[in-house]
Amino acid sequence: MPASNEEIREGLSILFENFWIIRETDKDVYHPLLRIENDLKRVTQRIFGLRLIVHAKFIKLEKIPFESQDWMGITTFNEPMDYALFACAMAYTEDKSEGEAFLINELVDELDLFYPERDLLDWTNFNHRKSLVRVLNVMTDMQLIDTIEGKTDDFATSESIEVLYKVSPYSKYFMRSYPEDITQFQDWRDLVQMERERADEETSTVAFRRLMMEPAILRTEENDRLIYYLRNQQQYISSFFEKNTPYTFELTKDVAMLTLEERLKQQTYFPMLKSADESLLQLAEMIRESDYAPDAYGCIHLSKNQWLALIGQHATQNRKGWSKEYRESADKKLARLMLENGSKWRFFTEDGDGNVTILPTFARNTGKYPQDFLHKLLEQDDLPEEEFDGDEGDSSEQNE
Repeated sequence: MPASNEEIREGLSILFENFWIIRETDKDVYHPLLRIENDLKRVTQRIFGLRLIVHAKFIKLEKIPFESQDWMGITTFNEPMDYALFACAMAYTEDKSEGEAFLINELVDELDLFYPERDLLDWTNFNHRKSLVRVLNVMTDMQLIDTIEGKTDDFATSESIEVLYKVSPYSKYFMRSYPEDITQFQDWRDLVQMERERADEETSTVAFRRLMMEPAILRTEENDRLIYYLRNQQQYISSFFEKNTPYTFELTKDVAMLTLEERLKQQTYFPMLKSADESLLQLAEMIRESDYAPDAYGCIHLSKNQWLALIGQHATQNRKGWSKEYRESADKKLARLMLENGSKWRFFTEDGDGNVTILPTFARNTGKYPQDFLHKLLEQDDLPEEEFDGDEGDSSEQNE
């Protein structure tokens, strides 16, 4: 019996929101997916051009983005060193058999050999030990290794701390396999180029994959063909996402995106109920009411000083309702915080000189305090120390 739209909807949501589904720990999720394996494979391959791996031990959708973005990556990693150590640690476990035990200091000795710039590693340096702690915690959370004895976090305090691990049954399935010898490539761009040549993807699969894996698709000089497809197939695309996902497809002159009608616990979305997002909504309202002129692609270009002035004006008008951190931040720090938060959602970009481009995705949002809350703010000098969570404010989204 073919899977129902509801089963496909639930299955796609699980596959896209999880790196993999482990049978041993998620039997209640694994078995329903296994039952509709063929239907899911048909959708993931035909619509998204993605490979669904169904294994006796796990189910995994290989979520390969069309192109890398600055905001992509492992959220708990802070430095390039984290990624380098992660790759080296995976190479170390690759040579070990399932269930084989190892000590953290045995791993450290091997990392000194694997690391591309060996002289830069110094395990007496707290930051280097902390980087390895982040790596091992991610490997544990992803069930690539299991902790037998000790606490990983203790290694940050001293390089003499010992922790005992073992290689999990899933470790060898983490890395993607390639028929080519990837050591022949000069850098990651060669690998991406090989992927695209091998996939020979159609415009439709690129469109669906980017919609599902990126906050928005912007109209640019380079993607006229893609935008034409989105406009020409708008009804079909809308119908697919309405039937098979919780998302709604929206298309304006300069932006294509998926939106949620309701907040879902397992989703990360904008705006969340936090002051950082509320302040961005208020900024969008200010820009909407300003006389900034967008270019042909809906982008507004501001110099570094113009951006600082805009945030300063924003803070003067609205900071009383923000969290303690935002209220007490100087305008320069506030400008950096808001730029970083907005960039994660592809609202802003920054060039090497500090000039900021406000992208048309940001125009999709607006928000302001209701009048009764504004009156309360005017009646007091400041808010209590607790963070204002936006519950009293008004956060709304608006189509252009």
